[in-house]
Amino acid sequence: MLKTIARLLAIGFVAVPLAANAVVYQFNASLNQAHEIGAIAAASGATGIASLSYNDFGTVSLLDDKYDFTMSVFGLTGVATGFHIHAAATTVENAPVRVFMDVAPFVNFKSGGTLLVGGDDVAAPSFGATPASGVNAGHPAMSFLDILKGSLAYVNVHTAANPGGEIRGQLIQVVAVPEPETYAMMVAGLGLIGWIGARRRKSGT
Repeated sequence: MLKTIARLLAIGFVAVPLAANAVVYQFNASLNQAHEIGAIAAASGATGIASLSYNDFGTVSLLDDKYDFTMSVFGLTGVATGFHIHAAATTVENAPVRVFMDVAPFVNFKSGGTLLVGGDDVAAPSFGATPASGVNAGHPAMSFLDILKGSLAYVNVHTAANPGGEIRGQLIQVVAVPEPETYAMMVAGLGLIGWIGARRRKSGT
């Protein structure tokens, strides 16, 4: 997790050049219930932040691309039942689940209304074209990076009270340095995620 923390400390850059012309693109999301689309089953004041660092490793091929992901959520109506990345969709559309973050290689900590999620060196998924009709019709086939750069991916957290999604946030390419409290919130979550990962490696699960 030290690598993830180091990358988070560089969040203020839209794209960070690395050795061998590699580039890390930074995307952040601010999650709340106001961003959800459609009817809300139960009111929630939960909030969260998510960070995704995408590394192209300086190659033309997308097959070796990896990303790191961290998320901290507080104040949910109950224990999170699912948390995913959806695409492709604008802020006024819904979209299918593309990345399940409640399974390996991601790790998570859930306690009451708190959710912490982390994943390092996750292989970038590939997406086909969206359906000709439906909730997210008309988006062409795109790479995960193109979807992210087009602001067409969002993070959604589900609970029993809000099975369709309790809080949501669009992943947006970073153009400004976060406030100090944002750093504090994320680093606190990273500490717990690191502890969870260490325990799992030690127990062999």
